[in-house]
Amino acid sequence: MKNLIEKVIDQIELRSKNSLNFGENSIRPVFDGFSIANIPSSICHWLDSDTGEMLPGIALEQEFGLHFRHVILIVIDGLGLLQTETVYDRLKENPWIQRIQEQAIASALTSVIPSTTVAALTSIWTGCAPGSHGLVGYEMWLKELGMVVNYLPYSPIALSGKSGLIAEAGIPPENMFPSQTLGQILSENQVISRSYMPSMLSASNLTKAQMTGSAVIPYRRFGDLWANLKENLERDKGSRTYETIYWNDIDTYGHLMGIDNERVYFDLDQFFYGLEKTYQHLSKMNLGDTLILITADHGQIKNVPDPHRDLKKYPRFLDELTILPCGENRFTYFYPKSGKEKDIIRFVEEKWPNDFRFVSSRDMIQEGIFGEDHLHPDLNNRVGELIAIAQKDAYFWWPNRPDKLHARHGGVSREEMLVPFTGIGLS
Repeated sequence: MKNLIEKVIDQIELRSKNSLNFGENSIRPVFDGFSIANIPSSICHWLDSDTGEMLPGIALEQEFGLHFRHVILIVIDGLGLLQTETVYDRLKENPWIQRIQEQAIASALTSVIPSTTVAALTSIWTGCAPGSHGLVGYEMWLKELGMVVNYLPYSPIALSGKSGLIAEAGIPPENMFPSQTLGQILSENQVISRSYMPSMLSASNLTKAQMTGSAVIPYRRFGDLWANLKENLERDKGSRTYETIYWNDIDTYGHLMGIDNERVYFDLDQFFYGLEKTYQHLSKMNLGDTLILITADHGQIKNVPDPHRDLKKYPRFLDELTILPCGENRFTYFYPKSGKEKDIIRFVEEKWPNDFRFVSSRDMIQEGIFGEDHLHPDLNNRVGELIAIAQKDAYFWWPNRPDKLHARHGGVSREEMLVPFTGIGLS
């Protein structure tokens, strides 16, 4: 294996320095070649396609090759870089793990901020930073609609049990963000683009928005996934194609049972066995130059549910806010009533000393943490006035449902922000 990880992390840490104090063990996104938001531009370069207004490609793009007929990107939700060492050790008998350790190029990238799926996957499908595409959290205050929205069901948070209410009100999901998608750009350049999604997610409003211009291929289980991929590439092996696979179970297991749960490694083992068999099959198909990439949208950090972090227990504190907090449990947007900013900070620092660092949202935008160019016109409203950045395993909780999470993400720790970027070719 050609290991570029230490070299890349050195560059990320060098570029992560900024005038804002995010706390120890923190990493900021590096959009000049070291972030998952840089992947789409490189995909376009490898497939001889234009890039539109995307961010530049990954800094070490040419290490993986110059031109390919087929690019396959696998996104494993929640598989952080710092977890991969344990994965390699526990799955050392797996033939795919053995293959990539012998043959692959191993690198690393940063996630985006907040390090959460809705923001990260949208960056992977647009080549834009979250500040440009506008999806900056699990829950966001949309001033133009006068409501807080959860973009996964595409409904107001108060009614998030019913999916697609905003679409039913006449705002199609394709209007979620202003930028072109990767699928649209590739299609304009005569590249076939397909996205393989778990069946339960394949028709979601967020999927429709992110994958405009791409064919969405639902899959039920691993056998269905790998058979779909092989059949499509066999049929279109003479064309240029981009295939992306999204798998979300590892993130779910981590949230509900912890990132060290046996289910995580059992399913990863099965997933990689299927990938190895698929690799062997594709190697016999005379596809031409093909690049297989594996990355993640974010990692996770361990913690345990703590009822003392439920903000609903502190009504006097909530009374000093105009609306409930938004964003993420570990990267929280606060909307203080006029003159209450210092009171909010004082309460949090006294109640949870050293657990959070507050940064002005305006300063965060000016520092380029959400991106620097083509910022969304409503960004300043969507990120509140104060941002609480969680330290170590701290978090806030405010939803009207039980807190059962044993791992979280959204914050700026190395565990959440560093993700693998591994490539292996076949011809």
